[in-house]
Amino acid sequence: MSDKQSNESSSSEGVQPYLRDGGRASVHSGEEEQDLLRTISEYNDETVTSGEARENERAREEDLEKGIRPPGPPPKYSLFSKENRGVRMQVFKQYAVVILALWIFILSVWPIYWGSMYKRDGRLINLHFLVAVEEDRAAPISQALYLATQHPELQLSATWDFESNLSEADVQKLIHDQKYWAAIYVTESNVSQSLTNAFVSAENIDTRNFVRSLYETARDPTTMEGFVSPTVFKFEAYFQDALQTEIYPALIKNLTSEQFSRLQNTNVLTSYPIIQPTDAIPVEPVTNGPLQVGLIYIIIITFFEVMWMAQLYGTVAKSAITIHYIMFRVVLSQLNYLLISLAFTCLNAAFQIKMDNSWKGGFGVFWMVSYLTMAAVGGANQNIGLILFAIHPPLMGFWMLFFVMINISATFAPIPLCPEFYRFTYAMPIKNAYELLKVTLFDTSRKNLGRYFGILVAWIVLNNLLLPVCMAFFSWNMKRKIMKEVKSKNDAKKN
Repeated sequence: MSDKQSNESSSSEGVQPYLRDGGRASVHSGEEEQDLLRTISEYNDETVTSGEARENERAREEDLEKGIRPPGPPPKYSLFSKENRGVRMQVFKQYAVVILALWIFILSVWPIYWGSMYKRDGRLINLHFLVAVEEDRAAPISQALYLATQHPELQLSATWDFESNLSEADVQKLIHDQKYWAAIYVTESNVSQSLTNAFVSAENIDTRNFVRSLYETARDPTTMEGFVSPTVFKFEAYFQDALQTEIYPALIKNLTSEQFSRLQNTNVLTSYPIIQPTDAIPVEPVTNGPLQVGLIYIIIITFFEVMWMAQLYGTVAKSAITIHYIMFRVVLSQLNYLLISLAFTCLNAAFQIKMDNSWKGGFGVFWMVSYLTMAAVGGANQNIGLILFAIHPPLMGFWMLFFVMINISATFAPIPLCPEFYRFTYAMPIKNAYELLKVTLFDTSRKNLGRYFGILVAWIVLNNLLLPVCMAFFSWNMKRKIMKEVKSKNDAKKN
């Protein structure tokens, strides 16, 4: 053999193994790619949640153990091929049903929240304001207060109730007891006489403390900032306008020329009483956390708790008698809410939210209110979740949004400014939790304390009584579905 042939042979032998290895790598890579694509299509959302993927894998493993070659996957075609015409029609029908369901949900449930704000300005007269005047309502200051309330804009902004001979303590009690949203009152019974004397005697006068306004922002921070405070500011403008255009000219008219001449050397003509605002219970911005978004998070976290505990409940159900299994779920749920609410309370304490304004053991009270709230909404989530999961699992997401909306629509908005339909909010757990937290954090009125606690406890008791019924429905419906699927598969095998 020549050197040239020897070199060609060596070269050929050196190249062939590389080509064979490369070919194997290419084939192996192609098989891996096919396996990956098959996995994506076989282990999809529907087959995994329905258990079909697990059943197929179990059957494949059994065939391998018996030495039987597992059947290959069914043939697949382009989505737009004629073989998939039936699939396309099925997908279109299912898609239309899903979109229709979302449309119905949006147009029927979301309006609950939008409706609470609809034409709210037309119901401002449902907000009652107190105007506490002097015994003589015709006195200059009292008359100016009355004239201010007659302005068309203020007539549409609130309902103005007049009272006489009220002390400052009386006014404070009426506001704290939530009889009125705000009060505008004269500080003393002789303020008008002091003003008249200043005109007659031509003496300087300090009118800054003649009239005050009183309100409690903690009663409802959103309402105070959005409606009450702006109304008080507008009232002050119209009150001073009445003094300038009606009251002061009338007082000047009764003066002699000499008195008016001396009056010009004083501050009386330019000293108009202002309305000194007093916020009896102000609110720190950080408290909006537990009072608003925090309450929404409570609903959501209890929904997560139900899903996280499902495997644990299943473990107990396999080995415990039925009555003990039911009792275990009831007790463990309450323990979960107790511990999760403790974390919620510690979170608020970490941000230095003061909890002892109303009671010395404010931390414990806040914890118990949080627990009652979680138990009330969590029990409802658990029961409805069992029912909806047994019927159609995607409905659970609809329930979550619906439950949040019916709880918050009129909770963070003043119910008097909402349509009468929203009176149901008084019976919702989040509304009563909201009121209890305000009492705990700010020492607001306690007159309805029993009702707030009673409604939360009623929700908890009702949820626990209904839990066995919901569990029975879940088991019955799921068993019926599984038996129907098994029967369908057996019939398919026979055919």
